[in-house]
Formats: sequence, structure tokens, C-alpha cells
Amino acid sequence: MKDFDPTKNHPMVGVPLDKLKPKPVRKKLDLTLWEKLYVPEVLRGLGITTKHFASNMLGFVVPPKGKKRKVFTVYYPEEQVVLPPAYRGRPVLVMRPDGTEKCVACGLCEKICPAHAISIVGAERGDAERYPESYILDMSRCVFCGYCEEVCPKEAIVMSSEYQGLAEKERSQLLYSKERLLRSEESVRGRIEYIRRIYSKCNY
Repeated sequence: MKDFDPTKNHPMVGVPLDKLKPKPVRKKLDLTLWEKLYVPEVLRGLGITTKHFASNMLGFVVPPKGKKRKVFTVYYPEEQVVLPPAYRGRPVLVMRPDGTEKCVACGLCEKICPAHAISIVGAERGDAERYPESYILDMSRCVFCGYCEEVCPKEAIVMSSEYQGLAEKERSQLLYSKERLLRSEESVRGRIEYIRRIYSKCNY
């Protein structure tokens, strides 16, 4: 798999620029006799589907080598998916360099969450700084909407690129505590820069 190249991708959504070019749309166009017959167009569509199926099946039997790769299948887990910054994976809490969380337990993410997946118990340190004594994220209810990172005033919770381990045999394993959610700021630097770009256009 090719690495994600920000210079060749749209800065907001991470999609290759050549795929974002608008395609001409035929408006108010009368169908030709060939198209009105219906069956030839169905056969043409089946031909396109068969071509893609055959090329992918051939690539599965004889794996491609080098950079001339035409098969879209990712050979997971041998190959890992390189995700764009716009991807919304598991929400995580951002940690300061000293190991403390950036969260001030304001409760905005808990309030905005449409699935009620976040539960916070706030407290104060000796210097009157607020922090979450308990922060529970129920991943069995999370809908990955990103509202929590959008409303957070401290950039303390962001949608990471983590997509592994989201399925468990027991629901209790999907209750993430503060300690399990903490990540270094450097590990989510790409996502933080991305949300700064997209949210800077909004006037709060």
C-alpha cells in the first residue's frame, strides 16, 4: 500500500485530487434506441462487473509485485491500511507531556453525545484546576459522529485513527476508562492539525 501523501490529496478529506475532479453530467438527454432496449445496457454493466471480479480474483491467486498494483484488496493483517486525517476512529483523550490529561471535565462532550456514551465525574486538584476523576467511554454505544471533538474547547478528545480492537466478546470490555483512553499529543498530531483546519472556518 502507498503511504498517505498530503501533497497529492485534498487537505480536508484526504481524497486524491484526481478523484475529486467534477465529471460532466448529461442533463435532459434523450435515451438512444440502444439504451431503450435495456438488455444491452444490463449486459454492458455485467461485463464491467465481471472484468473487475476477474482482475481481483487473478490478483488473489497470483499476488501482484512491485508498484504496478491493480488489485484493490488490502492483504490484512500483513498490510495495514494508511488512513487519511479525516478518518474517525476510536475517540481518545489527549495527554500533556507531563502525563496529565488536557481535559478539564467541563462536560460538553458528555452533553453533546447523541448516544450518551460518555460519563464524566469532575474533580479539582490542589491548584484549583479541574480534571476528570473518572472518564468512561462506552464504545458499544459510540456512533463515531465526532461531536465530542468538535465541541471540546481544549482539544482534549479527538477521533483517532484506531480501528482495531473495536469488537469484544463481552460488553464490559467496551467500557473504556480514562487510563485506557489517554494518548500522547504527538501520536494524534495529524488529527489535531486537521480539526484545526476544518473548525477554523467556523465562528464560535
